[in-house]
Amino acid sequence: MTLDEVPDTRQDTRSGRSRWLWFTTPAAFAAALTLVASAPPGGHFLGTLAALGAWLFAGVWWLILLVGSATRAAKLHAWPPIIGVLTAVLVIIGVPTRVAFLVSEPALVEYAESLPAGEDHIFVGRFVGVFSISDVQRSGGAVIFDVDGVGGMLEQCGFAYTPGGRVQDLPVSTADHLTGDWYATCTDFD
Repeated sequence: MTLDEVPDTRQDTRSGRSRWLWFTTPAAFAAALTLVASAPPGGHFLGTLAALGAWLFAGVWWLILLVGSATRAAKLHAWPPIIGVLTAVLVIIGVPTRVAFLVSEPALVEYAESLPAGEDHIFVGRFVGVFSISDVQRSGGAVIFDVDGVGGMLEQCGFAYTPGGRVQDLPVSTADHLTGDWYATCTDFD
């Protein structure tokens, strides 16, 4: 007689996997929402609100599972806080914005170089790379891309392409260097 043939002695590997999913899925979903919402410069306002709601749900869910007698002794209870801390670190050091920008940089450069020379302000309303660009403006030798739906209530964020130009001359409130001639910019309207 093998161990599998003895009643009630077979190990249930499915319950281990389902416990793993019960503990980690809400936190992983909240982390994914947070990373996507923080990819544009200044963050996506509505995406950030959705991520906050998801983190609230994940925290309450984690506490319910932690208090439950069947999962109290589980070694998985540490994973949701670990996922939360890793997500916070990635957002604080700007990894989502830099990764999204690096993926989009070739398309942004190509679009900036294809703009007509005579126009200073162009309404775009389309995706360039992974970013939804609302409009583009020229300022001196720089091209400023406004990303649609990012920043706060009184803030517009985007990118500035300054080939050989001076960042100090840009009509923006902040300009953080990304790579080469590219900067993440935000303009405060308050």
